[in-house]
Order: sequence, then structure tokens, then C-alpha cells
Amino acid sequence: MDGLSKIKDLSKNVKYYEDLYEIIWKINLNNKIKKEDYNGIKIGLINTPCAGFGDIIVCKTFYDYLNKWYPNSKVSICTTTPMKYKDLGVDGNIYKIYNKKDNSDSECIDYDKLTLKKNIIFDIMIIIPIINKTFEINIFKKMIPYANIFNTFTVSEYNGEYPPYTFPIGVGKGQLGLLMNDFKYKSQKLIKSPYALVYIQPSPEWGVHSKYCFIAYLEMICKKYNKHTNFQIIIPEWIEQDLNGDDIFYKKSMNVIKKYYKNVSIIYSDKSEDYFIEDKNDKSKLTFRADILPQKREIFISLMKDSVEDILVTGDQSLTDIFSCCKENKRVWYQIAPWKKDLSYNLSKELPNKYYSTFKTSCGTMRAINTKIQWDNFMTKYDFRINGKERMDSIIMGTNDLKNGGNLQKLLDIIEHSRYLETAKAKIDKLK
Repeated sequence: MDGLSKIKDLSKNVKYYEDLYEIIWKINLNNKIKKEDYNGIKIGLINTPCAGFGDIIVCKTFYDYLNKWYPNSKVSICTTTPMKYKDLGVDGNIYKIYNKKDNSDSECIDYDKLTLKKNIIFDIMIIIPIINKTFEINIFKKMIPYANIFNTFTVSEYNGEYPPYTFPIGVGKGQLGLLMNDFKYKSQKLIKSPYALVYIQPSPEWGVHSKYCFIAYLEMICKKYNKHTNFQIIIPEWIEQDLNGDDIFYKKSMNVIKKYYKNVSIIYSDKSEDYFIEDKNDKSKLTFRADILPQKREIFISLMKDSVEDILVTGDQSLTDIFSCCKENKRVWYQIAPWKKDLSYNLSKELPNKYYSTFKTSCGTMRAINTKIQWDNFMTKYDFRINGKERMDSIIMGTNDLKNGGNLQKLLDIIEHSRYLETAKAKIDKLK
């Protein structure tokens, strides 16, 4: 089937107008990409993060993929926060996107309020990730006027809630998988084994579940690891603050621990140590380590790898990093964010791990100690490096057809000058 016939065939099955936009990558899905297809092609990753480093790392990971997949292409990052990339040691073409109002390093701002002063024309632009809203090409054109639906593509957050996306990342039906990595890292020297690692987010932003989550995990690991006379738990700053400032949280935590350890201490960020419970006649001791986090990503991954088997994390990137670095040697417990229930539900089905399906058991339960994950099956199905590359290859091949004024350019002209799906379909059917 030639290109024009395939365009007509694909358009006949379209149910919604926006589905016409997908033809650029569907048309070449079964074709093999060649070096000449991506030689010199200019790809711009548009990254306007919304707090923290998670969105930055998603973009950096995609950037690394593209450079590895297409070594003769020219990949750039355009971002409102270039300094965060420098903090991560990212080298390459990084261009600043400015706030039109005051040139500040603003985050969480719509594209019509931003400007890219660098005079550069990209063949392909990828918005990564789309956060908390549906992408609108007409808004994006206020920043980059030459953008259109066939040169501008979108990447979701994991199991994003505002489709459509060109690259829906996550787990479940229609998702292209997780952004896995093959890590190279140095061993950390901050803490000696045995220790557990907790990296979860606080209340009230995440509701009362944050404290319940920690206590559930705490009870499980105290039961499992009390064979270690001296045991440590790395905790984020908010847990240290709440142990000292929330009487109910403190009492519930101590009631769990004192069944297994007679001495409970905490080491603060200044390395000073304080005791919550002390019994000089007993040698058993549990120590909270509030002096370790935060750390740069490479050290954090090393801390995850060196910790005991059961680890508690949250967030897209922490979950993906531990799946990437050491999934075979870890039992991963997961704090479900209120807006990530779809991800946790699909993880519970696809790993499978039924304990991810509810807040009550996702952070820790002795009932799951013998759960075995079929990692080979999961990774074959949900490694973005396989599924995402296939789609990216097809986009690059379609882009070359556009640059040469081929059939996809005719399709783009029809889509941009038609108001209704049936009108567009009729015009496509008449293409010669």
C-alpha cells in the first residue's frame, strides 16, 4: 500500500477529529528507520517544569534516549530552568525559555506567557511532560509560531489524566511504558548497612495517608528486621519534624517500635543525636537518620541499592529508578498519591502486585512478604525504550515526508483548513 492509500485507509477509521493528528506516526509504524532518515534532524524538547526535579529528570531521560537512538541528530532542551540541568551535570544544547513579563525562571506558566529568544527552527518539538492540563496547539503557537500538529508532540506524566498524548507513558492499556535506565553509579559512603530507606511526601499536601503510610511501613520492617540489634532508617525532613512536633504521630510511631527496640534515637542534619526512648540495660537500638537526605540522584540511587530488601518510595521517578537499578533485589512499597491512583491500580494488575491496589496495603504489610514479581514479563511489555522508540522512529520518517512536501503535507493542509471531521474525511478521500 502506497503512502497516499495508507493515509486514506487510516482516516476512514478515525472517530474523533484529533485522531487525524496521529496519522503522522501511524503511517510508518511497520517501516524500519535508516540513518539517513535522522541525519541532521533538529529535535527540541520543550520542558517547563512545575516544581522539583521530577519533570527535569523525565526530560533528561528522554534527551538521553534520543541521543542514543539517533546519534547524527541535533537534540536540544528548551526550558524555563536551565540551571537545574547544570545541577544534574547535563551537557549539550540547553536554551532558556523566558517569562515575557520579567525574564524570570518561572515555573508552571502557560506557553502564551513565555518566549524562546534563541533563533532556532526545530523539525520536531516534543513537549515533555504535559502537566495538569490538556495541550492546546494554539496556545503553544504564541511561543513558537511555526508549531503545528505535525511537528509538535506531547509526552504525558505517568498515566496522565489529560489526553490525548503522542507518548502516553505509564502502565496499562494504551500506555508506552516506564522510562527505564541502565545506571552507572558510585557506591555511597554515607551510611553503613543494615538500613531501610523511606522517601515519601508529607501531609497535608497528600492527606493523612502520609503518616499512616509511614507507620504501616515502620511496623512491617520492625517485625522483619528486629534480628538486627542496631538498625537504621533514612527518613526525609518532614518525618523528623513531625516526630518532634506531632504528639499523636510520635506516640503511634513509638508504640510500634518499642515492641522490638528498647532504644530509639534520631540523628539530625547537624549530626547531633537525641533519644526518644532510652534503656541503657538493653542493646537493641533503632536510629532514624534525618541527616542523609536530600542527595543528588546518583547518590540517592546508590542509597536505594544498598538498603535492605523492603524500600518505601513515592513519585514517578523514584519508582522508575528503583525498578531500573535493583528491582530483582527489592520489594518496593509505594505511597500512592491521590492523583496517581490509575498508575497504582494498573501496577497492581500488571506486575502483578495486588497490594498496590489500595492505600491500606501499598506502604507495607507482612502479608506481601512472599509476593513474587514476574519482572521479565513486565519489562517486555512496559519498557519505553522498546515501545517509545518504535513511535519516535515513525514520527521522524513522517517528518521527512513533510519536509519534502509529500502526502503528509497535503493531509496537514486539509486538517488545518477543515472545521469538521466529516468534511476533512471527504477532502482526504479526494486526494491524488
